[in-house]
Amino acid sequence: MVATAIDNAALFDVLSSLADNKQLLGRRYAHWSNGAPSLEAAVAAAAMVQDELGHARTLYPLLEQFAQGQADPQQLDPMTRDPRYRIAALDHDFAGWSEFIAANFLLDTALTTFFAAARESTYEPLRARAHKVLQEEKLHFMNAEGWVMRLANAGGAVRANLVAALGPWWKETLCWFGPDDDPAMRQLYDDGVIDATPDTLRSRFLAVVMPTLNRVGLEEPVERDAEGNWRLTHPLPWAQWDATTRRLGVL
Repeated sequence: MVATAIDNAALFDVLSSLADNKQLLGRRYAHWSNGAPSLEAAVAAAAMVQDELGHARTLYPLLEQFAQGQADPQQLDPMTRDPRYRIAALDHDFAGWSEFIAANFLLDTALTTFFAAARESTYEPLRARAHKVLQEEKLHFMNAEGWVMRLANAGGAVRANLVAALGPWWKETLCWFGPDDDPAMRQLYDDGVIDATPDTLRSRFLAVVMPTLNRVGLEEPVERDAEGNWRLTHPLPWAQWDATTRRLGVL
């Protein structure tokens, strides 16, 4: 694919968002490597820290080719970069284990949905990274799914904490894909960088998480259409969404 200026802008913004969200997920997970509710959970958290930070480190070098020598070198180094393309829910450390699971189950799965759409990408560097990310993310979702079921089935305050934790991540994660006419995602789709538009990506994401939520009786404003695709039954807060940083609210 021969990249145009528009292609570069679209790729830069989305790759920046992928990298920054992966980097912040890794940092937030790290706080729970020693604070998880069990040794097994702590080991899983530590493994996910390594995976998420590793994914970010493989993505950041891709940004340099779009910077055309004008970017601040510190913003191309994951150790010194200000990850401003993160979603707002990652601005602060997780308040508890339920929020760790909410991030793992929702945001991590949404990012994986994007990488799955890039398995046959015309942008070879992303295609190559997508295959490795997808292999590692299988265990991440298994961890998240198991904990969602465990916490939800516990009932009482434990279930209530999970429901409260899932709430903020729900809208943020669904908005991350962008509205269906989002210029960046549409450009990537038109160029074959990904194989789906935002609404289709959102539907694919819902198809992964909704069976688990339904199984434990956690209802969300979602339904299946005549073709069996998952669709939202309420509008998302696009007026609060920033198309460049792909986040609700402002920094």
